[in-house]
Amino acid sequence: MENLKLNQTESEKWLKNLIIFLSPVGIIYLIAVVDLIQANNGAVRAEDFIPNEFVVGGMTLYLLNSVLDYLRKITNN
Repeated sequence: MENLKLNQTESEKWLKNLIIFLSPVGIIYLIAVVDLIQANNGAVRAEDFIPNEFVVGGMTLYLLNSVLDYLRKITNN
């Protein structure tokens, strides 16, 4: 179980990568929300903030990239 933990330096690198990986997902989500608001003639509805399939796909890729990055880091130690 000890082999699954990262040292301090690798943990910091992994967290930094998480933030970098999150940027495109956040931008895709914001564009989708703005597009829905514009389609409703500027009316904001609660449903506009529900992620569409494209955003959910981006979130899935974010999670996969995060896990892969973590696995790469523990196998290099």
